[in-house]
Amino acid sequence: MVSPVLPITYYLAKLIQDHRVEDETAGMLWAPSAVWDSDTSQYHVFWSTQLYSPSDPSHTGTATLKRIRYATTRDFAAFSPPKDYLAPPRSAIIDQEFLYLGKPGHFARFYKNETAGSRVVIETTTNGLFGSWKTIGNVRTEGRREGPAAWTDNTVPGRYYLLLDDYTQYLPFQTNDVGMVPWGVPRWPDFPKGLKHGSVTPLTSGEYEAIRSRYPA
Repeated sequence: MVSPVLPITYYLAKLIQDHRVEDETAGMLWAPSAVWDSDTSQYHVFWSTQLYSPSDPSHTGTATLKRIRYATTRDFAAFSPPKDYLAPPRSAIIDQEFLYLGKPGHFARFYKNETAGSRVVIETTTNGLFGSWKTIGNVRTEGRREGPAAWTDNTVPGRYYLLLDDYTQYLPFQTNDVGMVPWGVPRWPDFPKGLKHGSVTPLTSGEYEAIRSRYPA
């Protein structure tokens, strides 16, 4: 059974860069995320990249379209050879994010389609990360967005949130139905300004109180 997604973090990016999950043909390695698969006792690790010809080590020529690649690992030290995960033939795709929907095999995924107006698309599946996906549409219709960071409300069942970067800062959105677009805007007048690409990490009550004690408002 595939479990919920690990958050995108600096440490995950550093790990897969240090252990060189891609070879010299890769132009970059962006926006990693990891999903634990208990059936095979390993993580699926995903990232964005584009590939150059092996005969172009300086990357001065034309690269492939940007795409999502993945590898598997049990310890974040040894990785399987990378493979394409999401590489449509006519679209440049980056910044993929998964959202676990509470049932085995049920996920939403978000990604930025740079070919189609640089908007963030949502798709859903009920049969796992490598099953069939249904395209719902653009999360929002206005402007360019990137860097999705998604999480589930921990008190309201079936409510989900998403942060999207408008190229200056993160803006929050929410929905009670992942099968509908566009997502709404929550009434959060005190939402902090200036946040950029990142992730939302759940905390226990003890962890929350420790942080609040260390950094009082």
